[in-house]
This record gives sequence, C-alpha cells and structure tokens, in this order.
Amino acid sequence: MEAVSVVSRRLLVLEPFAACAPLIQPLQVAGWTLQRCTPETFTAQAGDALLLHLDEHPGHELRKHLQRTGLACVALANTQRLESFDMQELIGEWLFAVLPLPVETPRLLEALQQAQAATRLRRLKSGRQALQFLGNSGPARSLRKQIDRLSRGDAPLLIRGERGSGKHLLARLLHQHSARRAQAMRHIDCAEVFDDALMAASSATTLLLENVAALPTAAQQRMLGYLQAHPRASLVTLDQGALVQAVQQERFDSALFGLLSAQQVDTPNLREHPGDLLLLAEHFARQHGASIGRHHRHFGEDAISAMTAYPWPGNVRELRHRVLRALVLAQGRQILAADLGLQPVRAHLDTPVTLEDYILRAERQALNDVLGRYTHNMSQAARTLGISRPTFYRLLHKHRLR
Repeated sequence: MEAVSVVSRRLLVLEPFAACAPLIQPLQVAGWTLQRCTPETFTAQAGDALLLHLDEHPGHELRKHLQRTGLACVALANTQRLESFDMQELIGEWLFAVLPLPVETPRLLEALQQAQAATRLRRLKSGRQALQFLGNSGPARSLRKQIDRLSRGDAPLLIRGERGSGKHLLARLLHQHSARRAQAMRHIDCAEVFDDALMAASSATTLLLENVAALPTAAQQRMLGYLQAHPRASLVTLDQGALVQAVQQERFDSALFGLLSAQQVDTPNLREHPGDLLLLAEHFARQHGASIGRHHRHFGEDAISAMTAYPWPGNVRELRHRVLRALVLAQGRQILAADLGLQPVRAHLDTPVTLEDYILRAERQALNDVLGRYTHNMSQAARTLGISRPTFYRLLHKHRLR
C-alpha cells in the first residue's frame, strides 16, 4: 500500500467499547490519539478514522449515523453478528473494514491505516466532485431530461427510490437548477426534529425532508395546514417506501401525502440500468484515483464478473463505496474482486475460452473506458476508438451498454 502522509492520527472510538478495552493501549502505543464519542456526537467531531464494536449497535440506528460522517469506519464483531442480514448491508455500504473478534493488533493497525487513507480520499472527493447523474442507459437519460422540468416546478416534490439509488444527488441537482439555488438547501430529518419555524424557510430555499413517515399526528396536521396556506412551498421529500406504507396503514394523513407528492419522480435502482454499472465503476475509479495521485487502475476480469453478478442492494452508493475501498487496498495494476470485497465468480471449467471471447472482453473494456471519459459526447467517444458513430452505437447495443 502507498504511504499515507499523516498530519494527525485521531481515532474516534464509538461507545460502548468496554468489550474491546484491551485494544486501547496498543493503539495508543502505535501513535493513535483516541477520542471516545457517542452515536449522537461523533458526526460533529474531527478525526481520521472511526472504530466501533459492531455487536453493541443495532444496524438501523448505526446506518443512520454512519451516513452523516465522512470517516471511514473499522468495525469489530463476533462471527455470529457478521452473518446477520442487516450487518451484510452495512458492510457493503458503510463499513470500510470488518474484523472478527478476537483481532490481532497488527491486523487492526493495518486496517486503521487503510481507513485513514480512505477518509482522506473521501474528503478530497467531496471538495472536488461536480454534481452529475451519470449513465447512458434509458433510465439514466430519462432522469436527466426530467431535471430541468422538475426544477422549474413550483410545487412540492416526492423523490422515491431504493436506498443508495441517488435520491440525495437528485435533490441537490434539482436545487442547483432551481431559482432558489443562491440559498443553501436545508435538510430536515423529521424523525429527530421538526420545527414549525423551519417550514417558513421554504419560501426562500429548498427544504429537503427525510423520514416524514415518522412525524406524529399533531405535526402532520401542522404541516398540512402550512402547505394548504402555501401551496408553492419548495419542499423535496425523500422516500424509500415507508411513507407510502404509512399512508396505506393510515398512520400518515393522505391529504398531506397528496400535497407532498404533487410532483413525483423515481430514481432507478442499479439493477434497472445494468449497462451503466461498469461505466460508473470506471468513473469512480478514475475520479477518486486522480484525487490521491494514483495511476488509473482498470478492473480485472474477475472484478468485472463479480460486479456483474452481484445484486447491488445498496445501488450506486454501495458501488462507489466498494470502488473507493478497492483503490486503497489494490496492490497490482488491476482492481480485483477481492479488493471490492466481492466473491469471484467461478468460471465453468468445461466452457472453452476462445479468441472471440477475448475480443468481446476487449471491446467491452474499450467501450467502458471511453464512456467513462466522454459520458455526454458520443461523437468524441467514437473518434477516440477510431470508429464511426453508427459503429459505436452498434457496439453499445451489442454489449447492452445502452
């Protein structure tokens, strides 16, 4: 692994951590400054990595806190905890490394050093990343076409989609294209705080509402009254399905739901546009690799096969997380399935590998390379490959990349 320039080595340790107390002293000896914190406070504290004992935290609560921090997280856990479904989701989307207990000190120190590098990479990325919704598939192109129309709307908008499918990105893009873009978008988690005074801010900027289904009945009625009096309030509500379910179960006011969903748009899950998978992976690898001064690494054949076979329950966010992790872990010129934390797909031993197979693989790799570089300029992509535009489109359809 490349050396990491260390200015500070501050490790946030999430309480409770008593079961792993024997690890504290070796970490301090290795040069880490430890700062204990709680799930409610660690997102506001500076650090280089986060360490926690996974068994002490419910998966749904931990996910809520982890999505607000830019720190790469190393988790310790007992083997049976790692086998639970919610933990598998966390490992793919939010945790940089998960080490089974008991853990050897050298392995923990190595993971923390890698996590520190990943934290640095995330910070560089967040400071430089331009907002864009990438993809050449039908669903991706359709969504981009809707951005201008929806941003000119003057009614509340409901964005529906699976976790990690780009709801937050779409909300930021819509605000960036709206007449209210001069003012920062305000984020409100209705499960934690709902202040009636915040609603008034919707006259000047966009309010991004999450977990609206958690609003108590009294708060729902106050919001309903405000929206009836201010039908052009700039509200964007995000929903993974809980809000619709709450309406069906009569736990959420249907009239309020009608106002919040005056406009609706769905973000596609990654399974709906598989042709964009490798394009997005190459984009993340090129973007993040450049941030840390690494030469661009291509994905090895086993990585491509593993990504294609994997169902991506965490969608694009999980893909980005795994690529970032792979950039830190990869040792060779190519990114391997193991670097992504994915299981290699075993090839059938009785399936012959022919020259045609190699040609097809080379074609697909070349197409993904130029698509990642010239996402919105198909003519330039074709010229780079030295082929005509019609031939380029024929190859895209042949490899199901469009």
